[in-house]
Amino acid sequence: MLTTDDLEFIILAAGKSTRNYPHSKGIPHKSLIPLGSRKVIDHIIRELINAGAKHITIVCSDEKAKESFELCFTKEKNIEDKFKKNGNIIGLELLQSLYVPDNVEIKYVIQHEPKGLGHAIGLANKVACGRHLVVRVPDDIVLPNHCALDKEARKSAVCRCIEKYVSDGIGGNMFITRHVKDPSRWGIIEDGIFKEKPSSSKSDEAFNTLAIFDAAIGKKLEEVADKIDTEGTEEYNLWKNEGKEIHFDKYLNEEVKKDPEKMKIRTCPILKTDTYLDCGTLQGYEEALLYTLLKESVFKERNKQTAQILLIDCILEEKESDEVKKYNAKI
Repeated sequence: MLTTDDLEFIILAAGKSTRNYPHSKGIPHKSLIPLGSRKVIDHIIRELINAGAKHITIVCSDEKAKESFELCFTKEKNIEDKFKKNGNIIGLELLQSLYVPDNVEIKYVIQHEPKGLGHAIGLANKVACGRHLVVRVPDDIVLPNHCALDKEARKSAVCRCIEKYVSDGIGGNMFITRHVKDPSRWGIIEDGIFKEKPSSSKSDEAFNTLAIFDAAIGKKLEEVADKIDTEGTEEYNLWKNEGKEIHFDKYLNEEVKKDPEKMKIRTCPILKTDTYLDCGTLQGYEEALLYTLLKESVFKERNKQTAQILLIDCILEEKESDEVKKYNAKI
């Protein structure tokens, strides 16, 4: 019988995050930028812990990045005392909400060079102790509808996926998905296998937010990662000489075809009641930031008042601008 203790939760945070410039410029990774009253990484960590995570591995790019992530979860008694002394209850509660429970282990793996997701997952598997791998990409946040009538809809997509995987109890692979208009821009699940940005597809179910890989896939990707890091291998040459990052799709699909009954990719779709926030692009991140400031922040009521005032000001400015244009056109 599977439990969440049989799962290693991996956060892929080793990229350069250039798509989020200028917001991510000067920090080790985009998951360290603010989102509402917390940072992106804090949303992700809390989401995983609420889903039962006990073993978390963060894949980052270097020691500096590792230190930045470690500081996110470090308990700061002196700051707590300062907030208590000043009566800053909101600051105190927010600070304490960032701490990780003592029964949750966070490990770090460094991917020194951008050799692809397959390589990153393979490195993380080295510390996974044979567990199945829950891989969380930091580009997306999916928020549940806490007021939904359906009890399942009030859970996060990540929680629903983890619960389904554990209750199935068969291992294998499971991806959170959402329907997209243009499959060629996404990794698509079609007939139980993964297709990376297909030119055409009869499926519109795109990989989103989180994937769970069978322990056998983790072992396979670990072997691949070792080859990528070893001079003279085919994988090393693909990366070093042709500049190709090693994805996981080829190796995942090979294992699926060997045992399609068990290894076929099962899907856990995002619900219509969920709110999808794309933090992986500049525009998407700003929209996500605006949404969380108005809907998720501890200051959301004040933020809404401010937004209403600013919106009225913008409307008046546009109206005045139109009047000026009409006046200038007459003269």
